[in-house]
Amino acid sequence: MKPFMKVGSFLLAVVMLFSAFVVAGCTPINLNKEWSYRTSNEELPIGVYIYSLDSAYAQAESYAKELKDYDSSSDSWLDMEITDDDGNKAVAREWIKDQAKTICLTYLVVNEQLKAEGAKVTDEMIASADEAAKTNWNVGPYAAMGYMDYIMPMKDTLEKYGVSFESFAYCTNEYSTRSQALFDAMYNEGGSQAVSDEELTKYFTENYTDYKYIPVNLYTSSTDEAGQATNVALSDKEVKKIKSEIDGYSKDINGGKSFDDVLKAYMKANKIEADPTVKAVDVVKDSTSLGDELKEAIGKLKTRKAATVQVGSGESAVYYLVFKGDINKDVDEYINNESNRASVLNKMKSEDYEKYLKDLADKLDAEENTSIIDKYNPSMFFVKPEPTTAAQSSDSESEK
Repeated sequence: MKPFMKVGSFLLAVVMLFSAFVVAGCTPINLNKEWSYRTSNEELPIGVYIYSLDSAYAQAESYAKELKDYDSSSDSWLDMEITDDDGNKAVAREWIKDQAKTICLTYLVVNEQLKAEGAKVTDEMIASADEAAKTNWNVGPYAAMGYMDYIMPMKDTLEKYGVSFESFAYCTNEYSTRSQALFDAMYNEGGSQAVSDEELTKYFTENYTDYKYIPVNLYTSSTDEAGQATNVALSDKEVKKIKSEIDGYSKDINGGKSFDDVLKAYMKANKIEADPTVKAVDVVKDSTSLGDELKEAIGKLKTRKAATVQVGSGESAVYYLVFKGDINKDVDEYINNESNRASVLNKMKSEDYEKYLKDLADKLDAEENTSIIDKYNPSMFFVKPEPTTAAQSSDSESEK
């Protein structure tokens, strides 16, 4: 089972920040200084365990929602068998407890390995992490990102369960900072599992794709005075004309013309001033911005070749000219650029890093404060959904 974290994207912090919003309202639990897990070097407060339990609860519920008998109005799903991302099956309640333990032990492992690797996490780095955590604690992640209409302080959700700010910061922004520092120390030059430029280059050229595409709408769009947008599909004749033009550009590229020359011709012919090209260097199969049709079309292309593909139909149809560039020409920019190199390295080693931490967590000599931990049950996070306005109106009518 994978640890509840991802490197680079700092998934642990993000998921935990947002998972807390799935819970609301319960009998307040007094904050205390009880510990949950400890080693000879560190002791985790119970608030860290509670927060980890909440995060595991949210993840387990996402799996439970895929079950046929899932009922959001009841916590009965906690006693159902769920299947996690790795195909492991377990009763949800037990899976949550096991996952919460894994998360806690991973915190301890990361801190131990930081010392083993000689990685530096300065007071300034932790102070910066705490400032970011403080913003989320006081106004919530949405407001922190600029959505000031959504002020939802994390403290209002978490304190009632017994999670202090210190535990919150430790589990989120501080952990992300420490984990990234460990990852960097391990895999960069001089680390215990250092990745050479040659290895990174090989991974990059074998897994990344340099691609571009020009989207052309097969519909017109208009907006009325009320701001309501309406799409209208083009006529068959108009669609045929556009496709013929774009197919021609694809043939030109495959005949030896450069993409840039074809782009200039397209923009001039259609009186387009701003470059409509979408460009990326990415692992296509992992892209969240590409649909399956584009992924398939790009995947079939040879280097410096083009193709056309239609996505959607009618008033949502878009015709694409897709092009695959030479990934070898991007090597210097990605391997020699510090930011790009870090991104590729994270992509290359994130799964290995997860397994490394999980293996160490499984072997960690840690003591569990079972009598305290057992006081916290996953069902404490269940909140019965409020009835919708429609449902309330229906109930009111039936009572008359």
